[in-house]
Amino acid sequence: MFDDLLELRLQLNINNQDYKIPGANIKSFDIAIYPYGYSASLSFWVSAEVSADEMFPNFIKPGQIKVSLEMEARIKPKDAKPEPLRLQGIVTGKAVIKELTIETTKIKGNPVLYRLYKVDFKDAASVLWTRHFPFALVVDAGVKDLIDAAKAGGVDLKYDWKILEDKYPINTLSCGTMDNPVSFYDFIIWYTSYYNGAFIYDTKKNQYTMAAQKLRDGSPVSISGLEIADYSIEFPEAGLSNIRAYNVVAEGFAKKEGKQENALHGIWRDMLVREPIAADFDKLFDLAESKNKDKDHIIYLQHKRFPLITFRPDIFLEMEGGLWSDKIFLKGKKYRLCDIFIKGNAVDAGPDADHNMAYTTYHVKMTSRLELKDDPVPNLPSFKSPVYPVAVEGLIVSDQGKNEEETYHIYQNDQTKLDYLKVKLPAFENKIVTVPFEPMFDTGHFYFTPYKNEKALIELYFHDARIARFLDWRPEARLPMDTQGNHILMGKGKDSKTSVDHVYTDDKPKFSITRKSKKDTEIIQLAEGTIILQTKEEN
Repeated sequence: MFDDLLELRLQLNINNQDYKIPGANIKSFDIAIYPYGYSASLSFWVSAEVSADEMFPNFIKPGQIKVSLEMEARIKPKDAKPEPLRLQGIVTGKAVIKELTIETTKIKGNPVLYRLYKVDFKDAASVLWTRHFPFALVVDAGVKDLIDAAKAGGVDLKYDWKILEDKYPINTLSCGTMDNPVSFYDFIIWYTSYYNGAFIYDTKKNQYTMAAQKLRDGSPVSISGLEIADYSIEFPEAGLSNIRAYNVVAEGFAKKEGKQENALHGIWRDMLVREPIAADFDKLFDLAESKNKDKDHIIYLQHKRFPLITFRPDIFLEMEGGLWSDKIFLKGKKYRLCDIFIKGNAVDAGPDADHNMAYTTYHVKMTSRLELKDDPVPNLPSFKSPVYPVAVEGLIVSDQGKNEEETYHIYQNDQTKLDYLKVKLPAFENKIVTVPFEPMFDTGHFYFTPYKNEKALIELYFHDARIARFLDWRPEARLPMDTQGNHILMGKGKDSKTSVDHVYTDDKPKFSITRKSKKDTEIIQLAEGTIILQTKEEN
């Protein structure tokens, strides 16, 4: 804990109206800043002694409030030009804590002279995107296209990650279920975590970046030992297991084992996947192995004054100058600033103390968390994983035959040589998705393919889809209930078909095979006491 003279600048935007709060009117703050965002709360006085409190009528209305806050030390060395700590965000909670009147003095109307306000606020993405639950589907595109199709306004997002542009036949963004919704923010963080990337918030630019890795560029800045009251070193537990991956396909089975430096012999984290393409299995294993890394040590600094250098996440620091000993563990190492925790209360919290001045003195507690500059382990918030599959209805597509014919069409991927079907999704602008062509519910004895416009329940996953089941009967296939019949209907339509049915007539079984090609018809029929073989051409 230390006392420091701080200069703060606060601006609220309510209903497109700006309200500037002088720094000394801020009486408390509690701020936690991370590489991916921040959360903060402030309390401040607004006076109505001389003029009306114009903010109050807007403040109490529902609606979005935007916040801009800057903080810096008031007293700095002449040659020091640190950038102020800058935060921009959106209010998540607001309150009027006190209203002060003068009860003992007869002032006309007994007006409120001061109000003590409190606002909680966060960075834009963690506010807007946690309240955003979109579903999105893009085909023959990349994940970047999926994100752009679904992201809400008010968040500045850029990309520095090549895999976001890799093309996939299907890209599905799940919104979860009614009782288990998954937000857009969850999806972004899940994707970043799954593919071992970085989600970076730049407090200076108020901008986010989805990147392949943490920021690497930049020279370390010296932080003086005179600014640090104490420090501690934390050594996280080392990982003890190795990755062991199995590709559990019947043909082309493969197994791969990782080589984690600190893993114990015989301790495994098994991963079972089913990938018909060997290269896809290799990619999954390489990804899992890249994520199975130990985090190095962490430094916690206890500050004894507000930093006299530019201080925000993802700047690099080294312990030089002041009273740092050459023998300490930290000496000679380069660190990345990750988290900043700063809490302060004005020495004089009264409504008229330093009123409307730009700065005042605060009791401050400030801690920061550092990691080695080259530590590869991502810094990400907690998240919920997307819920897959997403069930939708679709219609089977076939380019064979005439439009009215109930044909089937088997397509083949030019690169993988795998067969697939196409399905049209009427609920989503008739987009076409691909599904594997497999026997599905039948054994290999039966070869029955889905026909054109057959209705099916489709399960959409992140990058693929499958037929879950079929939802209707083919025209003319269904039999009246009083026949208690069973029916197999094959062919292109009513004028080109073969029908095999078993029905009951007068409570006696009858078995028929009927072939029809326009006017030409052949029938084989077995009934009680009769066998009929017939061929005819209708007029």
